[in-house]
Amino acid sequence: MSRQTFSVNDHFWQFGQVARRPFVAPAVYDLPAATEWLPATVPGHIRTDLLALGRIPDPFFGEGYKDSLWVEDVDWWVRRALQLDPLPPGGRAFLIFEGIDYRSAIFVNGQELARHEGMFSRQMVEITDTLQPGQPTEVAVRLWGSGALPRRRLSWGQRLWQTIAAPLYGSWVGIYPDRSATLKCQMSFGWDFAPPIRTMGLWDEVSLVITGPVCIAEAGALGQQSALGEATSAELPATLDLPLTLNADRSQRVQVTAELIPANFDGPSPAPFHFSLNLPAGRSTYRLTGQLPQVALWQPWDRGQPHLYHLQLTVTTPKGRPLDQVRFRTGFRTIDLDRWQFSLNGRPEFMRGLNWVPADSFPGRLRLEDYARLLTQVRQSGANLLRVWGGGLREKRAFYEQCDELGLLVWQEFPFACMFLGSYPRDETYVSLVEAECRAIVRQLRHHPSLLTWCGGNEFSSWRNRPLLNTLATVVAQEDGTRPFIPVSPSVAQGKDAHNWHVWHGLAPFRAYQDETALFLSEFGLQALPHPDTLAAALPDSTTGWETHHADRPKLQRYASLFNEPVELNKEQFHADNLQPLAIHQSQLAQATALQTAIEHMRRRKGQAGGVCLWQFNEPWPAISWAIVDYFGRPKLAYERLKDWYKPVLISLNFPIGRRWQAGQTFQAEIWATNDSLEAYPGCELQISLDGTPVHTQALDLPPDSARQVGQLSHPLTRPPQAIKLALCHMNKLLAQNRYELGWSDQAASPTFFRFRRWLAEWALR
Repeated sequence: MSRQTFSVNDHFWQFGQVARRPFVAPAVYDLPAATEWLPATVPGHIRTDLLALGRIPDPFFGEGYKDSLWVEDVDWWVRRALQLDPLPPGGRAFLIFEGIDYRSAIFVNGQELARHEGMFSRQMVEITDTLQPGQPTEVAVRLWGSGALPRRRLSWGQRLWQTIAAPLYGSWVGIYPDRSATLKCQMSFGWDFAPPIRTMGLWDEVSLVITGPVCIAEAGALGQQSALGEATSAELPATLDLPLTLNADRSQRVQVTAELIPANFDGPSPAPFHFSLNLPAGRSTYRLTGQLPQVALWQPWDRGQPHLYHLQLTVTTPKGRPLDQVRFRTGFRTIDLDRWQFSLNGRPEFMRGLNWVPADSFPGRLRLEDYARLLTQVRQSGANLLRVWGGGLREKRAFYEQCDELGLLVWQEFPFACMFLGSYPRDETYVSLVEAECRAIVRQLRHHPSLLTWCGGNEFSSWRNRPLLNTLATVVAQEDGTRPFIPVSPSVAQGKDAHNWHVWHGLAPFRAYQDETALFLSEFGLQALPHPDTLAAALPDSTTGWETHHADRPKLQRYASLFNEPVELNKEQFHADNLQPLAIHQSQLAQATALQTAIEHMRRRKGQAGGVCLWQFNEPWPAISWAIVDYFGRPKLAYERLKDWYKPVLISLNFPIGRRWQAGQTFQAEIWATNDSLEAYPGCELQISLDGTPVHTQALDLPPDSARQVGQLSHPLTRPPQAIKLALCHMNKLLAQNRYELGWSDQAASPTFFRFRRWLAEWALR
C-alpha cells in the first residue's frame, strides 16, 4: 500500500493543567487530574492558547509577560481524539511530531510510548498496537512547565570562577547561565532584543502516517554536481547521495526506487534508480548512491535559477507491491569555502547577508504565510544569504522550502550562543543530548540545496568548548559531509570572521567601520526606533516598558543626535503618543548611515573579503532593536536603502565619513563600482549630483564579478553640502543608485574603556 498522511495540525486539540511531577518519575500519567480542558491550537504554545481565551494579558504589551510566569511553574497536558479506519492487512500507523518543546512524554490510549528532552528532534512513534477497533484513539502529550528545565551543575572550580568573573563582567548573559544546560531556543531565556518567555508546547507540525509493513522512517538527499572546476553550464553530471532509514515489521527483501522530477522548471526527468535491500526487523540505515548524466543546477537568485527536483522514494516488495513512499524537493550544487570565500558551483560568490532571528517569541504560531512574507522582503532587499543565528531555532520546514524556492542561501547555526567567559557542560548526559538533537537537525535539513554551511554557534570560545565542537563536527561529517563546518562565529582565533561592535556597544564613530580588515563581517549594527504604531502596540504609557523592550537610551541618543539637532530621549518623549517624529527619523537615519558605511567598505574589499552580514533583519516581538524590519513587518529607513547597497551592482564613494564639510573646502572621494553578477555592463554612464546640481559625469565599463576604483571625484564647495546622489545607467536604464547624507559630523574617538572591553571580549572568545 502507498503511504497515507493526515495532518493533525488543527483546532481539535485540548489542553489542561496539572501539578508538577519529576521528569524522571517512572509513572507520570496524571491526565485525569486535569480538572478543566480548554481548546488548543497545534502547532502552538500553552501561553498563546491561554492568550486566545483571555486567560492571560498580551505578553508583548508593556511588561505583560510577567503576569504569565506562573504558566512555567505547573505542568500541562495536550490531547486530541483520532477516529481511525481499520488498518489494512499489514498496515502500520505512526504519529510524527516535528518538534515538542521541551520536556515531554507521549501517550496513546493511556500507554506511554516515548519520553523526550529537547526542542528540535523529530519524534516518530508507532501506534499500531495501541489502536482499539471501533474506538477513538486518544493522543496525549504531557508537557513539563519550563520551571522544570534542567539547571547547570557547577564544579567547585566553576563556582569559584563564576564568583570572581561575574562582578567584573557585569553582563546579562552570565558566566554559566542555566540556559546552557538545555538545547532549547536560547533567546527564550531573555536577550537584548527578546523577552524572557520560556515556551512549552507542540510548536511544530504533527501528522499521522499509515504505511505498509515497511516504513520510510527518514529520507534525505545530498545532491552534488560531479564536474570539477567552474560550472560554466547550467546542466552538468551529478551524484545523488540518499541517506535512508527504514523500519520493517520483520526481516524481508525490498526494492527501493528513486525518481527525480523537475519541480519548478520544464525539463527531462533522469532515469530512476533501483536498489535491492535485505532488511532486518526493526530500523536499519543505508546510504544509497546514484550517478546522473545531467541535472539542472540549483543557483542562488543572483547567479541563475534555483532549479529544484521532486525526489520520490518508493519501497516495494520484489514483485512490485507498494509498501511506502515519500516525496520531497531537493537540488544539486557544490559548495566550497576557502579563507572565508564561499564558492557555489565552482564560482566565488560574495555574500550579502542578513542575520535572521526567530520571527516570533512564540514560534509555534508561525505559519507558511509568515515565512513567505518575511522571506520575500529578504529577497527584495538584495540579500543572498541569511545567517540563522545560534541563539534561535532550527526553523520550520516552510522556512527552508521558501529559501530553496527564492534562491536564498542559509548559514545554519546550532543552538548555542553567547558563552563568553564560561563553557558548556562536558558530562556524558549533556554531550549525548547535543549529539542526538543536533544529529536530528542535520537529518531534517540536509536535503535543502539552500543550506550553505553549518556553524557550531555564536560567540563562545572554541578552545574552552572543544568537546562540544568535536561532537558537532562529527555529527556534520557523518550525516552530511557536503557542506563546510564553521566551528563558531566569530572565528577570533584566526581573525577572519568578525563581529564588529566598536560602533554601538563601543560608542565608536561610524568611520571605525572603514578600518575593518576581517575576511568576513558577520555581525554589526545599530538600534533604531521603530514606527510609532509599533511603539503604541508595545508601550502602555510614558514610563512603563521601555527598558523591557530593550531601548538603550544613552546609545540611541548619542547616535541620533549626530543628525540635524540633539535628541533628548527622556521618558516623556519615549511615549508613542508624543514621541517627536524627529527622534524616530534621526535614529533611523543613524542606523542607515552606519550600515551603509560598513556594507560599502566590505563590498569594496571584494576579492579580499568574502561577505558581510548585518545585524539584524527581523525581531521576535515589538522592540527598540537592531532590526531593519520590525515585528509587524514595517521597514525602517535602512531596509529601504539597503535595496541600493545590496543590489548585485553597487556604485559607491569612499571618503572620510562623519567629516563636517564647509564652504571653501574641496569634497574629494574615490568612485567605486562593484559587480557581484556574472554579467558584464560595457558603456555605462555615471552621473553624480550634489544638492541637486550635477557635479560629475563619466563613462565606464563594468566587468563581471569585480570591484574596482573607476574614478575620482573632486568638487569645490561653495556652501555646506547636505546630500550627494549617484546614478549609474546602462543602455538608458538605471542599473544602480546611491546617496550620502553630508550634513552631519562625528569626530569622537572610541572611549578607552570600550576599546579595552573589546580586547577583553576577543581574548575571552579565543
